[in-house]
Amino acid sequence: MAYDLELDLFRAMCAAAWILFALIMKNLVLLVILAVQRRKNAMYKVPEDVETFSAAQQHSSTDDWSLAGRIQRVLANDTEYIPYFIGLLIFFFCGLPATGDQRQHHLARVLTYGLFFTLGRYLHTIGYLAKRTYIRIAGFLITIIFLFVISIDHVYYVTKALNNYKSKP
Repeated sequence: MAYDLELDLFRAMCAAAWILFALIMKNLVLLVILAVQRRKNAMYKVPEDVETFSAAQQHSSTDDWSLAGRIQRVLANDTEYIPYFIGLLIFFFCGLPATGDQRQHHLARVLTYGLFFTLGRYLHTIGYLAKRTYIRIAGFLITIIFLFVISIDHVYYVTKALNNYKSKP
């Protein structure tokens, strides 16, 4: 059997989609465990969370909760999530020719995912800077939900394309 470059590319794209999905799921699981542990032990890092959730104690640290410190935290947090989003978008566009199905409303999907992901990041930033716990949490949840949805979408279509692939003679 001759080497099929297109099939090899499909397989590589499918593997990359599953790897990104696994990395995102790892962070989601860790975030859930962290949230449960913080809630269970009533230990919060953010000062307004201590007030909002009536915690008996705040996580002891020398963190800087000034505006500059909060901005630094927002930027650090963005570096945790935006690369996943960019990676998924790149793979999405690389996968368009591979899926071969033009009925999937690609523009609508990219706009929906992009707008909601961006909304989530903005809400998270506003909530952090305005010291509004629930706005920050809403932004975080929107971010995570849309990373999950985009991951599932990409994994589904790339895996489907690989399963439907027919070698060219």
